[in-house]
Order: sequence, then structure tokens, then C-alpha cells
Amino acid sequence: MYKPCFVLYLFLLVAAASCYDENSTYGERLVSSLFRNVQVDTSTVRVVSVLIDSLETSGKGIALTGEYIHPLWGKMRSSAFIPYERPSYNTEADETVVLDSLVLLLSSNGYFVGDTTMPLTIAIHQLTEKISLNDNGYLYNKSRVAYDEAPLVTYTFKPKPGNPDFLEIRLSDALGDDLLTKFHTSDQAISSDRFEDYFKGIVLIPEGGSNRALVAFSVADTAVALSLRYHITDELENNRELLFKAKTATQFNQIIHDRTGTLMESYPTSQVEIPSGALGNRGVLMCGTGWYTRLEFPYLNNFREQGEYVAIKQAYLKIYPEPGSYSVYNALPDSIYLYIADENNVITDAVKNYLGEEVQVGILMKDDTFDENTYYYFDVTDFMQQESGASGKYKHNLQLVYNANDYTGTLKNLTISDQQGRTPIILQLTYTIYESY
Repeated sequence: MYKPCFVLYLFLLVAAASCYDENSTYGERLVSSLFRNVQVDTSTVRVVSVLIDSLETSGKGIALTGEYIHPLWGKMRSSAFIPYERPSYNTEADETVVLDSLVLLLSSNGYFVGDTTMPLTIAIHQLTEKISLNDNGYLYNKSRVAYDEAPLVTYTFKPKPGNPDFLEIRLSDALGDDLLTKFHTSDQAISSDRFEDYFKGIVLIPEGGSNRALVAFSVADTAVALSLRYHITDELENNRELLFKAKTATQFNQIIHDRTGTLMESYPTSQVEIPSGALGNRGVLMCGTGWYTRLEFPYLNNFREQGEYVAIKQAYLKIYPEPGSYSVYNALPDSIYLYIADENNVITDAVKNYLGEEVQVGILMKDDTFDENTYYYFDVTDFMQQESGASGKYKHNLQLVYNANDYTGTLKNLTISDQQGRTPIILQLTYTIYESY
């Protein structure tokens, strides 16, 4: 395998006779040589969409709820499961208390996908099964927890994308009365070690089938808290509040991907690899559901046959989003990344910046006039130089992914074209050929 410094070494040999060993025939051949640079943008890039088994969604500090219908890949539907911690209750037992309301407090974090000009309806159900982490300490997008089929309340609102959105949703008075009574009487059912067995939490489920947007609520401190509001009779300052905070470690989002009527429909729902030709010459990245895109370079070494010594000088990758797959309701991601993986798809490194110190961010070059001129740009020179000459188990591929927070806490998505697609992916190589004479 030729190192990045090889080309520089060759040029230095030509520039100064003192830079080679006079007794070396190899050095003589280098000095008596011609160099020429060749640039090509037709190198083969094989695009494969990969779906992992499941995606960790617990403990992310975000509650996703709603539905989004992608123009190519079907419906994504998310429900947020939220358990609660036991609060401290300080009102004396000899006081007379009266319930005012039980309210769910929701605070938007600003993320959305879909048509937020349409109302969003969510149903809030009480859980009938305690949320417990798996043996490995996680819950996933496919995890399931039982809940009461009858909702505590159904609530319709219009999301406000880009602006803080604070909601107060009044829940069942029957549940509020029951909680207040048990805390006020120090019922053992809500003792510290039994509280979560009694009140297991709630789930926010998109309702009605007509939703066209998905929104995110923060899960931290008083966000997604339950506020039990009551007052003490015969007092002037008698308003009180008992605040139930969410258990952030076990809160998770269940995300269902309905692929009915799409090119994905006939494929398994986990651990599947689909070549771009089977998806209309496309590759797919989809947060929340576990899709990412693998890029392979099966004929990279062919350029080495063009001379006695050939070395890659520069390599750039341009990745084009497919027009029509994104919009103001489904914005292009600002950042995507490339990771290096071995033949078993195990990540070994990342494509880094020119200093080799940080993971390189795909630069979005956006053309608001012509969608076909919008693309992500990566400098993959170092990767291609390292791959030059590699074969068999030593070859690597690139995985096109989002950052971890987006991948597990949003439904951001990107559809790209392969080299036969509408806006073809381009690998631009510049290499130097040494020819002796």
C-alpha cells in the first residue's frame, strides 16, 4: 500500500540528485521518469442501504410523538413512554385537601418533521406495565410496554416549529383524586419502594390517523412533569403543587415504520441490506428506525494498472440528496458523517479532517435555485490512499451516518442517488502516474 508521502517523495527525487541512492537501480528508474496527473469522476461507488436490528432510544432526554409520511419510504409513527419518580409530600395529614387538577406539562425542544400547519392529536394513556430496562441497560425503538386502551385524555394542538411550545394538558380528575388521596393518607401503595408498581407512568400516542407531523418534547427537570394541583381548605394561602418528575433513564420512544406500498415492503424488518438498484437507484439514511447507507468501492485498484507506479493525490466524494425527498417539512440535515468499516461492517475509524484530529463533517453545498446542484462534500483522500492496493479481508467500506444524538432522538432522513440515479453520487479521483523511459 502506498503512503500519502510517496508522491512527495517521488517529486523530491526528480528535483535533487542528492535525494536518491546512486547505487540503487530503483532510484535511477525514478529519476529517469515522467509524471502525469489524471483526474476521473467515473470510479464505481456501490450504494447499499442497511437496516440494523434495533436502535437504542432510552435515556435520550427527548419524547417523540406523532406521525410522518415520507414521499418514498412510508409512515413513521412514534409514541413516547414516560415513567415517573415519587415526589415528596409535605402537607400534614390533619389538613383537608381538595384536588384542583392533574396536569401534564410539555415543553417543545423545537424539533419537528412533517406538516405542522395541520393539527396534531395525541392520546395520553396510563401504563399497566412497569418500564424496566433490558439486561444490557437499554430500551429500543421496538420495545413494547402495555397500557390501558382507554385514554386518560385526547388532546389536539397546532405545533409551533422553531418556537418554544409550552402545553398544559389536563388529565383525568379520577387519577388526580386517587393520587392525592394516597399521598395524603400515606398509603403504603405509594411508598418509596412500591410507588412505581402502583403508578407506572404514561404514554403519548398519536391518535386519529390523520396526523401529518411529529414533534419532540424535552425530558428534563420539570419538562414532561405531572403537576398535581390542590388546595387546603380554610387557609388564605392554600394553593399547593405536587410535582412528579420523569425518570429520564427509563423514558424511551417506540418508533414504528410502516413500509406498506413502498419499495422496502417485501424486505425483512431488521438486519437487512438492500442494494440501491432495488430501491430505484437510491440509498437511505433514516434516524429513529435504524437505516444507514454503506458505500463500497469494488474497482478502486483498477487505476493502478495504468502505470508502473501510481499514487492517489486527491479524492473527493460528492453525495447528492434526491430532489423531492426533502422539503420545508422535511429539511436536509446540516451534518452527516462517514465512518470506516471492515468487511464485517465493524467500524474501525472515522473519515477525519485534514489534520486527522476530528471527525470530518460532510459540508452541505446548497443551491436554492436548482436542487440538482445541492450536495454534501467530503475529502476522502487519506481513506483512498490507505485503500489503494488493499484486497480481500483488508478492504474497507464507508458508512454514511448521522451523529448519535440525531440517530437515536429524531426522525431526520436523507435519500441519495447512486451512479445511475437522478443526481448521481460522484467519487472524483486525481492520481499521479509514474512512467519510466
